[in-house]
Amino acid sequence: MRPTDMAIALRGVIKRYGDFCALDGVSLDVNPGEFVSLLGPSGSGKSTILGLVVGSVLPDRGAVYIHGKDAAALRPHERNIGMVFQQYSLFPHLTVAENIAYPLKLRKWTEPAIKSRVAAFLDLVGLIREADRYPGEISGGQAQRVAVARALVFDPDVLLMDEPLGALDKRLRGELQEEFRRIQRETGVPTLYVTHDQDEAMFLSDRIIVCNQGRIVADGSPRDLYERPPGAWAAEFLGDANLVPVQRWRQCGDGQAKAETAWGEVVVPHAPGSTPERSAAIVVRPEHLLVAVDEPSTQGYAPARGGVRARVTSSVYLGGRQRIHLHTEEGMLLKAEVSGRRHLPTGGVLSIHWRPEDSWLVNI
Repeated sequence: MRPTDMAIALRGVIKRYGDFCALDGVSLDVNPGEFVSLLGPSGSGKSTILGLVVGSVLPDRGAVYIHGKDAAALRPHERNIGMVFQQYSLFPHLTVAENIAYPLKLRKWTEPAIKSRVAAFLDLVGLIREADRYPGEISGGQAQRVAVARALVFDPDVLLMDEPLGALDKRLRGELQEEFRRIQRETGVPTLYVTHDQDEAMFLSDRIIVCNQGRIVADGSPRDLYERPPGAWAAEFLGDANLVPVQRWRQCGDGQAKAETAWGEVVVPHAPGSTPERSAAIVVRPEHLLVAVDEPSTQGYAPARGGVRARVTSSVYLGGRQRIHLHTEEGMLLKAEVSGRRHLPTGGVLSIHWRPEDSWLVNI
């Protein structure tokens, strides 16, 4: 896509800090109206990308575009960007309504226009009753809603959010994720959201960009990246994954691969761009492992009724589901997720299966 068609576009951006390469030739797009999450471990380049967009970081090479304009020609205050941080950064001496009004006063809106706009955004974030309270008199979740309203009230071209829920407890994070999703859909402001929380990125995003060591290693919808990751690292980072080693494999048409494993030959779909010349593994998510109880055995592994033989080494009850860890007779460790009502005692022997369509071959 051309940069002129994008809300945000980075093209071949390189950023170094001495010998450390924070970004190594990064290119990415955020479409108008899209919610995109930047996901990756610490030091992967997520915050550097945000800094490039807002203007606090300048690229050593490459270009940054905001709604088709080369950001090199725009100072930070000329970029019309809304920002939300983990720390709310509210003015403690101003009320909720006054905090939301502050960007409008800076832009010299008239008092009637400010009053009307603030009222609309108080309603949008559900804080009409808290309008006259001060930041010290409201909860952390309410304070973060004020921060979101303040970042959106002046109609920014882009909204940037830097781990805004990181300081909140799990229940409140879940509630605000719902709110963020609703508010972004209602306003339509293109949003770039930095997080290290995979579940949060999956829930909120139209698209997820996964970063590692200054490069983009995956870019796609939550469903595509979870079900069809481009490589082994991305598969393990975005949710739990079992990686079944492949001894050798070959393409057999229609995106299928015939792969040899320790348990025989299987035909599975393979990632685009994967090549037989490189090491490979089959990705199987824990919830896609099908387990059946074998006959009891006092030693070794019981004969499996087909599939892979494995012994339960531990299990964790999680309410509606149960996570079990398995050890195969070949020495491989696997994880499976089953109904919380199933009783699979430690030491029991299971027969493990998976459907070919629920697996995915990737290069390592």
